[in-house]
Amino acid sequence: MRLAVLGSGSGGNSLIIESAGKRLLLDVGFSCRQIEQRLAGLGVDLEQVDALLLTHEHQDHCRGADVMLRRYGLPTYATQGTLDGAGLSAEAVGEVRAIRSGKPFEVSEAPGFWVEAFGIPHDAREPVGFVIEDAEGCRIGLAADLGSRSQLAWGRLQDLDCLVIETNHDLQMLRTGPYPWHLKQRVAGRHGHLSNREAADGVAELLSDRLSSVVLYHLSETNNLPALAAEAVGDRLDRDGSAARVVVTRQHEPTPWIEIQRGAHSLASGAWRQGTLF
Repeated sequence: MRLAVLGSGSGGNSLIIESAGKRLLLDVGFSCRQIEQRLAGLGVDLEQVDALLLTHEHQDHCRGADVMLRRYGLPTYATQGTLDGAGLSAEAVGEVRAIRSGKPFEVSEAPGFWVEAFGIPHDAREPVGFVIEDAEGCRIGLAADLGSRSQLAWGRLQDLDCLVIETNHDLQMLRTGPYPWHLKQRVAGRHGHLSNREAADGVAELLSDRLSSVVLYHLSETNNLPALAAEAVGDRLDRDGSAARVVVTRQHEPTPWIEIQRGAHSLASGAWRQGTLF
């Protein structure tokens, strides 16, 4: 199995997972045209994507969904709360499949992909994270937007080969930054976004011998720096003796394909710098 993050941050989030010739998009927080262009850079046409999974209805996660459904008829899986809040047009309704937290399902358009959605603490209607397993048993977990480490979420994010986790802000940068006070409270609240330190502590609770890659996701361009996020998580991994590599994602450019195997890691292209992909 392999994945690539098309872009991640407050301006938009999306990633693609591929296994055995099948492809899933997770969130589409960019315009349909932007998604097409970023996929093309990875050698993928949007017509080759089998299904879309949405974590929640905020625009930085579902901006391109309506056009994508109407233009490509892309089957879309999301909770009912997300579907109700996503603003999908009547022409797109026939292509959606409502899912439920805690009820695993096989993606019918991509046999071999099994998905379990789980509820997360975020200020959306019915937000979820995902654990995705392919036919070879390789497991990727996504915790994209959440304000705290809930027992439910961390119970599901066990025994992974790759963890994609939000490292939204450096707490000191948030405190002294330009956001108004009410927005700072929202971001740092229990239903807001994880800080670098909170994510690092959370990663430590999910370590196992098979965890080979930790992908840092949804970094704020205003309240964080890639080096700070990588340092916080990398230091914690070093302290706990983990060999997992850290990949830092960016808002305006995709990562290369990242190969994920059980208990191993490699990079299809690009370059590692101190364990961090730039």
